[in-house]
Amino acid sequence: MTHPHDNGAAPRLRTSAPVDAARVFDRLRREAVTALGGVLSGLWGAAEDQVRLAGLGAHDYMAAQDALVAARGLGGRALALAATFRASVEQAFERWRSDAPPAPAGDAMALMSEGQLEMQLATQQLVELLDHQLLHPLAALDARMAVLASRLGIGGGAANPLRPEVPVMAFAALLDPDALPRCLREALFQQLDRRLPSILADLYARADAVLDAAFGPAAATAPPRAHDGRQAPAWRPEGGLAEARERFGDDPLDDPVPARGPLSSDLMRMLADEDPDAAGTPGAGRRERDLVREQLHRWRARLARDATRDADAAPGNDGPPVATVPALEAAELLSVARLLQGDDPSPYARVLGGDDRRRLGEVIRLELLRGLRGAGIDPDRAPLSGEDEDAIDLVGILFQALFEANDLMQQARDLYGRLVMPYLKVALTDDSLFSQRGHPARRLLDAVTEACDGNTGDTALDRDLLDHAGRLVNRVVEEYETDQAVFALAAEELRERLDQQRRRTEVAERRAAEAIHGRERLQQARRGVAGLVAERLAAQPLTAAVARFLDQHWRHHLTRTWLRDGPQSPRHLAAIATGDAMIRIDADAAAADGAAVAEALLALQAPLADCYASGGLDAAAAREETTRIVAALAQPRATRSVHAPVPDDDTLDEAPDPLLRLVDGTSTPAFDPTIALRMRQLRPGQGLRLIDEHGRESVARIAWISPLTARLLIVNRRGMRRMVVSPEELAALVGAGRAVVRSIDAPFDEAMKHLWQQLSAANDGDGGLAPADGPRAAP
Repeated sequence: MTHPHDNGAAPRLRTSAPVDAARVFDRLRREAVTALGGVLSGLWGAAEDQVRLAGLGAHDYMAAQDALVAARGLGGRALALAATFRASVEQAFERWRSDAPPAPAGDAMALMSEGQLEMQLATQQLVELLDHQLLHPLAALDARMAVLASRLGIGGGAANPLRPEVPVMAFAALLDPDALPRCLREALFQQLDRRLPSILADLYARADAVLDAAFGPAAATAPPRAHDGRQAPAWRPEGGLAEARERFGDDPLDDPVPARGPLSSDLMRMLADEDPDAAGTPGAGRRERDLVREQLHRWRARLARDATRDADAAPGNDGPPVATVPALEAAELLSVARLLQGDDPSPYARVLGGDDRRRLGEVIRLELLRGLRGAGIDPDRAPLSGEDEDAIDLVGILFQALFEANDLMQQARDLYGRLVMPYLKVALTDDSLFSQRGHPARRLLDAVTEACDGNTGDTALDRDLLDHAGRLVNRVVEEYETDQAVFALAAEELRERLDQQRRRTEVAERRAAEAIHGRERLQQARRGVAGLVAERLAAQPLTAAVARFLDQHWRHHLTRTWLRDGPQSPRHLAAIATGDAMIRIDADAAAADGAAVAEALLALQAPLADCYASGGLDAAAAREETTRIVAALAQPRATRSVHAPVPDDDTLDEAPDPLLRLVDGTSTPAFDPTIALRMRQLRPGQGLRLIDEHGRESVARIAWISPLTARLLIVNRRGMRRMVVSPEELAALVGAGRAVVRSIDAPFDEAMKHLWQQLSAANDGDGGLAPADGPRAAP
C-alpha cells in the first residue's frame, strides 16, 4: 500500500487534510467503543434472570441449575469480558485503518461440534437480521467511510468497522460454545438482539453527523473507484463467512441474491422484522406488508386488464357494465373455509406436485366459490373482498414457492395440501403471518418443511419423521378453529423430533467425513507408494522374483506403514530401506558376489518377515516367497529386465456426481479459476442451493472440507450426503447456474423472497406469475 509519505514530502497546503481525517477517525473509534461497550451493561444480569425464570418450569432441574451457574459465572467476569469486547471493537478499527485483510478463522477444515455449529448459526442469523434492519443507514455510512478512507490515503479494502458483524462477532468470541448450555446461549443472544439495533441506529446517526461536519454533505456519496486491475479485496458469499467486496464486471458471484432477481430493500427489512413494535420504528411491519399487498394488487389488476381485453375481443360482449355489489362478509367466508378444512386436499396437492398447471390461488378460489354455492350464497351477488383476495393469492403463491425452493416428495405434497385451508383461515384473520418470524403457524410450516425436505423415507428414522409430521398436520386440521396455540404446540413437538434427528445426522456427517478422509488417505498413500515403486523398478534390470516382491509385498507394506505411521516416520523409512537393500542384493547377485548376497539376506530376515506379515502371509507362505527369491539370486546369469509396475486399483475413485454432467455434458466440466479460488474460501456451514435438470432448487450446505484434497462434503438440510466435489467442480456448477452460494434461510423466509421476486417479475413484465393456461374452469 502506498501512503502519502512514501513518495517524499507532501506540499504544505495539503498537510491539514490527513490530520483532520485522522482526528475524525479517532473520534469515530471512541464513539463506537463507548456506544457498543454499553451493549454489555446489564446484559449478563438480564440473561441470568431470564434463565432463572425459565428454569422454574423446566423439566430438567439439573440442566436448569447448570445454566444458572454458568450465567452467574459470566456475570462475575463482567468487567474482564467488557474489556475484551471493547478491545475487539478497537481491533476492527485498526484493521480498517491499516487496510489489513481479515484474520483467518481458525481451522476451517475441522468438523464443528454441536455447540460451535449452533453458535455459528445464531451469530450468522443475528448479523443478517441487523444488516437487513439497518440496510439504508449502513449503505450511506459505507459511502461516507469510503470518503474517509480516501482522505486517510488508504485503499478502503477492509470492511467497515461499524458494520453489525463487528459487535456480534466480538460478543460471540467472549463465549465458549461447547461449555455454554443451550438455554443460556439463547437467552444471551436474545438479550443482545434486544439491545443492539437501537444502539447501532444511534451510533450510525452520530457517525453520520461527525462525517458530515468534517467533510460536508458531499461525502454522502462516495466517488466510484476505477477498477485498476488489482484483485478486488475479500469476496463475500451471502451468509457472512467472508468479507465484503466491490462488484467488478459481470460475475455470477457478485450478485448477493442471484437466484431469482433482486430483492428490494423494503422486503428485506420485512423479512427481518421479527417484532414490528420492537424494531425501532413502530408499525414497520404493517408498512412492509402494505408493500407486498401493493405489488399483489398491481399483479391482480394486470390479470384483470388482460381478462377484460380478451372479453372485449370476444363477440357478443357489448352489454352495459356490471354494477358494483357489496363484498362477502368475512365471517361467511371463514365458515365456508371451516367446512372445506377437512375435505379432500387432492386438488391442492395436484397443483403443488405439478400435475395441475393452474395457480394454487386460483384452485383455492374455485373451491371456496364451490363451497359458497353449496351454502346457498351466490358469489356474483357477494364477491370476495380485496383483503380476502389478497389472503388467497398470498397463501397460494407461498405454498407453491415452498415447493419450488425445497426438495419435497410425494408425501410432502399431501401434507401441504391438507394445510392449505388452515393456513388460509390464519391469513384471513391474521396477516402478521407474513411478517413475524415468531408466528406459530410460520414456525410449524418451517418445521414441516425441514422434516420433509429431501426425505425419501428410505430408512426407518426417515419414515418415522414423516409419519410424525403427518400426525401433527392431521391434528392441526382437526383441531384448529381460531386458537393458534394448536400451531405452536405442533411446531414445538415437531421441532423436538427434528433436534433429536439432527443430533443423529451430525454423527452420520462425522462418520461420512471420516470415511471420505480415510479413503483419501489411502488414495494418497497408494499413489505415493506407486511412484516410489515405479521409480525403483525403472532404475535397473531385476530378476522376476525380486521385481515381484517389490511390486506386491513391498508395495503393500509401504502403504500400510504410510497410513499407520506417516510418510516421514522411522518405520516407513525403514520399510523403504528394505526394498532398496533388496535391489542392491540383486545387483550383487548379478556381479556373482555370493558372500555379499548371503550376508545381506541374513541381515534382512527380520525386515522381510515384517513385510510378509504386513501382507497377511503366514510363516509357510513367507518361507516359500523367500525361497523363490533366494533361488533367483543364486543364478548370476538369470534373466534380468526392467519391469513395469502393476497399474493401481482405481476402485477407490468415486464416480463424478451426475449434477456435473449438467454443466457441459462431461464429468470434468470447465471452470472459471477466479470462481474456483473463491470456492476455496468457503468454510463448513456455508449454505448452498442446488438446481437440478428440471430447474428445481434444494437446500444444501458444506458439512466438511478435506484437509488433504480440499474436497467439500455437501449435505442437504437434514444432513444427508448430496455430493463430494472439489472446489473446481463446485466452481463449474456455480458458473453454470447449477449451484448458488448463499445463506440457508428458514423455509418460510425463503418462500417470502420467492413470493416477492415472482410478483416483481410479473409486474415488470419479466415473466414470474404468468396467468394460468386457458380460461378458468367453472366451479
